[in-house]
Amino acid sequence: MLQRKISPVYGLAVIYMISVMGPAAGSEIYGDCIRYTVGEIKPELTDGDRFCLQETDYVYCKEFKCPPTTCGSPLVPENLKCLYCEGTCSYGGTVYEVGADFECLDGSNQCHCGKQNSIASTKAGQNYRWMCKK
Repeated sequence: MLQRKISPVYGLAVIYMISVMGPAAGSEIYGDCIRYTVGEIKPELTDGDRFCLQETDYVYCKEFKCPPTTCGSPLVPENLKCLYCEGTCSYGGTVYEVGADFECLDGSNQCHCGKQNSIASTKAGQNYRWMCKK
């Protein structure tokens, strides 16, 4: 029986290629988020939106469906995502009244609903682990 020996150079080459290629591509569930590799193309959301935070090698995103509008003439926001009604904000799949304060999607800041669907936020640090609850 003939045995082949694998050259140590071959083994080092494999290890080098893995380190150069970086983390494996492909989204996966991470707590309450979806984790994408930096640079990975995210699928288009037809009736929703996503809020993402980037860490060194990955992008962590919370994805949500747009809430239904209850007015006769919903308004289109500048980002062309979820529609909203006058006097409200559409944020993270929830409708808030103008003047309302609530927890931001990042899990660490407080947000405020302003006129014309504007969302103001405190500027405390952000951490994908807080956002994804993991």
